[in-house]
Amino acid sequence: MMADENESKPKGAKSSDIQAHLDALLSEDDWSSLPTRQSQEKKARRELKLPRRLRETFAEEPEDLVAESFEPAVESEPILFPYERGAILSATALTVLAGVLIYLMSPLSQVNHYKVVGSESLSKKAVLDAAQLKTGQPLLTTLHQADYFSKMAAQRNPQISGLKFELVSDNTIEIKVNEIVKVGYVKADTHYYPILENGKMLTSAEADQPVGGLPLYDNFTSVADLKLVLAEFGKLPLALRRSVSEIVWSPTKQNNQRLELYMNDGNEVLISANDLASKLKYYPAMAASLDNKTGIADLQVGAYFTPYGQ
Repeated sequence: MMADENESKPKGAKSSDIQAHLDALLSEDDWSSLPTRQSQEKKARRELKLPRRLRETFAEEPEDLVAESFEPAVESEPILFPYERGAILSATALTVLAGVLIYLMSPLSQVNHYKVVGSESLSKKAVLDAAQLKTGQPLLTTLHQADYFSKMAAQRNPQISGLKFELVSDNTIEIKVNEIVKVGYVKADTHYYPILENGKMLTSAEADQPVGGLPLYDNFTSVADLKLVLAEFGKLPLALRRSVSEIVWSPTKQNNQRLELYMNDGNEVLISANDLASKLKYYPAMAASLDNKTGIADLQVGAYFTPYGQ
């Protein structure tokens, strides 16, 4: 027997020759009788002895079953113990707290400059003193308590109605002043007192004569009439308000609200108190067309100019 096998396998034969020799020994029928992969899988399923319903399911999708059964298990992420999670949270909180403390102690958290806008006659120092604002104050606290500083300024200075705060750069706060403008003076005894557009007189700022180019109010017998004129006059631009030297209450039968305005350019203007803001704004254009003539500009009804001496 050993001799026959040695004779059937020639010496020095290559692997291809060996394969060809085996193919010649096995016929086509012999190959068909060899177990296939599919038959092996069916045999394996029978050996599992599964219920019929499951065997039918596996028979419909055998490839998926085989693929799923050999999928490698996915490793889950490591689970932190409670004390480890607590340590991480504590370290994070301490880091954030340290950052906040460093910021609060650094110059970046302080106000380095205040920019005051919207003020007509109040100086920057007067506004900051009234609100008790200083450089070096905490930036966030100052912005957060803006209403408090605004109310304080209004209480300490009657010319301030309110303040609005806005952060315009890292360390600069812009303060917009809502000012109650000064509209002239009233005379009491031998002193002159500034008066505001809301009718409040500044008794602490008495002067020997009107200053600042603002007019003197004269001949008023009613507080209501005076407040009406003050409110109307306060609506005018500052340059126009400073062009009036005196405002006299001089009603007539035809106009019980007539005012006589004496201008710094030598002219006189007749106008109704309730029309003061709406009509006096046209006076500069009228005066520019007079060719240096002086006289009376009547703005009660329409607009008429009569030179002096006519």
